[in-house]
Amino acid sequence: MSLLRRVLLMMIVGPLLMVILHVAIFRVLPVPLTPLMVIRWTQDHPIDHRWVDLGEMSPHLARAVIAAEDNRFCEHAGVDWSAVKTVMEEYRDEGRLRGASTVSMQTAKNLYLWPGRSVIRKGLETGLVHGLEWAWSKERIMEVYLNIVEMGPGIYGAQAAAQHHYGIDASELNFVQSAALVSILPDPLGRDPTRKNKAMGQRVQRIRESLQVLGPLLDCMPPAPPTSSSVPSGLDVFTPSRGGAPQHFQPVDTKGKHQTTPNKPRRAKRKKFRAKHRRRAR
Repeated sequence: MSLLRRVLLMMIVGPLLMVILHVAIFRVLPVPLTPLMVIRWTQDHPIDHRWVDLGEMSPHLARAVIAAEDNRFCEHAGVDWSAVKTVMEEYRDEGRLRGASTVSMQTAKNLYLWPGRSVIRKGLETGLVHGLEWAWSKERIMEVYLNIVEMGPGIYGAQAAAQHHYGIDASELNFVQSAALVSILPDPLGRDPTRKNKAMGQRVQRIRESLQVLGPLLDCMPPAPPTSSSVPSGLDVFTPSRGGAPQHFQPVDTKGKHQTTPNKPRRAKRKKFRAKHRRRAR
């Protein structure tokens, strides 16, 4: 019986000591590898991972992450209980369940756990995040997050993503490029930050609007130039086409009218064509 107790004790204490040691070491050293990188590698994805300090990244990146992923990152202690309450209310009223993971929780998951949704993983994630918040500063958590987060097939971290998608360093990213990269985080294997479509343009615009109202909720991150001055024309994330702004930045048609003929609804034009066709048939 004493032997069984020792084995059980080692099974509990051993992983805990390893996590504590890991947190202490990587409080200052770059993180070289994560479980997700290994899992993706077994799925025939490469590992493109290049560490850079937070000060060597565009300040727009961290602020865009807060705007898109975790508005209360600078204030909470790892778990945003107000967001959890909102999610539970939405599930009760609408039957729709969405995630309430903070940046700190996502960092803990990426460092120690596996992808996918399960009660066990979420419980471990919630426990680990409190230790991470206690041992690391907010700047360090954001720095590690932006260096290990998946940003494309086999692409991990802001530096690798900036060089892969835009051919520049993470420090050179402007606001639109930073927001476009952040907007793919919910589906890094399915989205492309350089794709010219309205959906991507809307995501970038939502991040811009969120940043304008967050105010002191961004105080734990380095300041950034105003977005209006960092992207003068709003077109430098992509190469402009001859016909004007890329599709990514075309205005959304909110009135249901054709953009090239704003005074004529599409349906009216279609009805006119059908009437003309019937006259010819007679």
